[in-house]
Amino acid sequence: MSHYLIENKNIAWSVSFCLIAMLLTVFILNLILGLVVHFFDYTQPIWWHVLSPYFIVVLIFVLFWSVGAELYVLREGGHSLAKQLKARRLVFDESTPEESTALKVVDQVAKSFNIDTPAVYVLPDEVGVNALTAGFRSQDIVIILTWGALQNLDELELYGLLSYEFNQILSGEAVENTKLKILYSGLTTFSQWGSKLAQAGYNPYATSYRNKFETIFVAIGGVIWLIGSLGILITRCIKYLTLSGRTFRNDLKTMHLMNNNANVQTLLRIYVHHSGSQIHSAYSESISHMCFANSLSPQSWMNIHPSIKERIYELNPTLLQDLQLENLRKLRNRPLFSLFRSLEEESADMTIPWSSPQPLPLLRLSPISFALNDAIKPLNPEIRKNKKRPELIQRAMQTATGSREVMVAILMIRQYREFIPQEAPVSHAIVDALLNLDGRIHVQIFHDACKNIGHMPTSIARQFLTKLACIIQEDGEVGLLDALLLERVKQELNLMPAHLPAAFEDVKSQIVHLIDALLHVQQINSPNQLEVRERILQMLLTEDEMQTYADISDEPLDLAEILNDVSGLLLRDRLNILSIAERCLWNDRIITQDELDVLELLYWRLGFDTHEVVEQMQKKNSLMII
Repeated sequence: MSHYLIENKNIAWSVSFCLIAMLLTVFILNLILGLVVHFFDYTQPIWWHVLSPYFIVVLIFVLFWSVGAELYVLREGGHSLAKQLKARRLVFDESTPEESTALKVVDQVAKSFNIDTPAVYVLPDEVGVNALTAGFRSQDIVIILTWGALQNLDELELYGLLSYEFNQILSGEAVENTKLKILYSGLTTFSQWGSKLAQAGYNPYATSYRNKFETIFVAIGGVIWLIGSLGILITRCIKYLTLSGRTFRNDLKTMHLMNNNANVQTLLRIYVHHSGSQIHSAYSESISHMCFANSLSPQSWMNIHPSIKERIYELNPTLLQDLQLENLRKLRNRPLFSLFRSLEEESADMTIPWSSPQPLPLLRLSPISFALNDAIKPLNPEIRKNKKRPELIQRAMQTATGSREVMVAILMIRQYREFIPQEAPVSHAIVDALLNLDGRIHVQIFHDACKNIGHMPTSIARQFLTKLACIIQEDGEVGLLDALLLERVKQELNLMPAHLPAAFEDVKSQIVHLIDALLHVQQINSPNQLEVRERILQMLLTEDEMQTYADISDEPLDLAEILNDVSGLLLRDRLNILSIAERCLWNDRIITQDELDVLELLYWRLGFDTHEVVEQMQKKNSLMII
C-alpha cells in the first residue's frame, strides 16, 4: 500500500512540474512572437498582442495532443517503446552468441528475484554502451540494450548493467520513467518533428538518389527544431532539478541488492569505450532519464546522469586512482620517463602486487617441446585427464607439499628437458617418474597439482610464485605457455592482479608482444613465422604502426603484465585478437599439444570459456588428419 502511495505522490509531483514546464514554454514562445509583432506594429504590447489568443490555443492544443498521441503509441508499454525506437527483439533460436549471453543473464537474474523474465530488445545501430527499461505492468516490461553493450561487455559486465535495470524494475522506477516520457512528450515533440524533417531531406547513405527538396526540408526542419529546442531546454532543466540525484542512489542500491561490484566493472568499461554511452537517435532526449548512463553528448548542458568518472568515484573512491597509477606505471616503464622519478616516489612505502623477479627475461624465440611424434597429435582431454600415472606421482599429489614439488619438477623439465642439475631443489625420483611419462600429460598433471596446493599465507604464496617464476626464466628467456601456467597458479593463490580496463589504442605494443609470444610457440619455421606475423599485424595495426613494430623486440618483457593489460580490453577487441590469431595460425595446419594448451590457457586468461575452443580444435585436427 505504501509503495503505491509513494508512486502516486511521485507522479503527482511529476505532473505538476510538467505543467509548470509547459506554461513556461508557452509564455516564452508567446513573448518571442510578441517581439516579432512589436517590431512590425509598435502599438502592440510584447506580453499580450493580437496573435496571442490564437497562438496560445494552438500551442496548448499541440502540447496536449502530443501527450495523448504518445499515450496511445505506448499503450502496449515497453514493447511499444521498443517499436518506436526501432529496436529488434532477441530470441534464443535466432540470436548471436553475444545476444544469447544477454538473454541467459536476464533469465538468471529474473529467476533469482522470482519475477517474470522481461523481453529483451537491442538497438542495432547504437555503438555506445547503454540500456533502458520501460513498461507499465510485469507483462509489458522490456529491457532495451544497445548493440555496443552486447559487443563490448563480457558476461560479468552485462550482469552489472542488467542488475541496474532490474533494480529499476523492482523499485517501480521503470514504470515511473515510462510515465515521465509520456508526460514530457509535449515539450519534445517539436524538436523530434524538426529532426525527422531534416533527416527526410538529408540522407548521408544515399549516393545515387538525392531529394530535390532536400535544402527546403533541412531548412524548415532546422527552424522547427530551433523552436522546439526551448521545450527541450526547459524539460532538461526540470529533469535535472528533480531527477539528477537518483543515479548515485540507484548505483548504491544496485550494489547492495546484488551484493557485488559488477556494476562498477560495467562503468569502468564505459569509461574506456571510445563512444561512451551516447545514443544517436531522435528520441535520445526523451529517453535520457530512462537510461543506465548519459544518452546525450557529454558536452550537453544539465545532463541527468553524472559523468562515468563521478559515478565510479562515488562507488569506489580509490579505483580511479588505481587506474591512473596503472597508466602511470605503464608510462614509467619507458626509459626516458624513469629519469624524472623523484627520490620520494622511489622510497614511497606502498602495497604493491606481486611482480616478476628481476632482471626481466627476453622472449623465447624457439618453442620448448618434446619429441615431434608426441607434439604433433594432441590427446583427447578426457583420455589425457584419466591416463594412468606412476604411483609416486599419485602419492605426491595427495599432499599440498607434494603437489607443489610436482609443479616445480614439471617446470624444470620444461626448461631443461632431460637435463636436471644435481643441485636442483627437487626430488629426482619425481623427475624420473615424469620423464618416463608421455610429455603431453605434464601440463594436465600441472593443472591437477595446482588445485591441490591448498591455502598458503600471502607471504609464502608470493615466495612460491617467485620460485616458479625464477625457474621459467632461469636461462634469461620466457615462453608463453610457462607464463600462462604461472597465471593459473596466481589465480589459485588469489594473487591475480586487479582487473583494470584498457583502451585498444593504449596497449598496441603489448598486443604485438603477445602475438610474437604466440608465434614462437608454433612448430613452424622462422621464415613462415615472419610471414604469418606480418599477416596478423596488418589486421590490427595501421601502416605507420606496422613500420614501428616491423622488428621483433629484443627488450626484456613481463609476459604476465602484458597478459593482464590485454585482458583489460573490451570484449570485442579481445575476441578480434583471438580470432585473427586462430585464423592465421591454424587455418591450414594441425595444432600441436603445446599449441592447444596455449590456446586454451589464453582464452581462459582473457576471460572466455575454453571447453568449446578445445573441442573445435580437436575436431578440426581430426578432419585434417583424415
